[in-house]
Amino acid sequence: MITILECKKSQLDILFKVAIQSYNDTYQYLWTDNGQAYLDQFYKKEDFEKELSAPDIFYFLIYDADKAIGYFKLKNNGLEPYSKTQCIEIDKLYLLKEYSGKGFGKAIIEFIILFCKKKNHSILWLKTMESSEARYFYERQEFIQTAKNYLDYPTMKEEYKWILTMVKTL
Repeated sequence: MITILECKKSQLDILFKVAIQSYNDTYQYLWTDNGQAYLDQFYKKEDFEKELSAPDIFYFLIYDADKAIGYFKLKNNGLEPYSKTQCIEIDKLYLLKEYSGKGFGKAIIEFIILFCKKKNHSILWLKTMESSEARYFYERQEFIQTAKNYLDYPTMKEEYKWILTMVKTL
């Protein structure tokens, strides 16, 4: 059984450790440098710390018993053609590799949907790599692809440079 708790500033070290490990578990295959340049740019501990205080960003830690096994980040963030007040973006959702495929994802999405409804949001959206197994998980959760974009990161392997925007109406 999993437990999902909003992340507190005092848990920054746990959040950061799980973020780095789960990203490496999930997406090293995309990169010629195993994702190091991407992590150096977008996974800075001080950025996580700032975001933990932001009023429109919500971090949650996912636990199995007392072990942190993943995390997700939600943002109040608009998506055309919807109004910003309607939308919440799942900006990150990662589990450690050994916990993927065990049914935790469905419980996490149910938690996120309840969170959105409590905040009176009716649109849940995210971006996922076209090549990712996560894409198929989100399709099973009734997210619909609305856009496809090319990523131009210099250390990303050419065959993996497509990212999808997916939307779920609540």
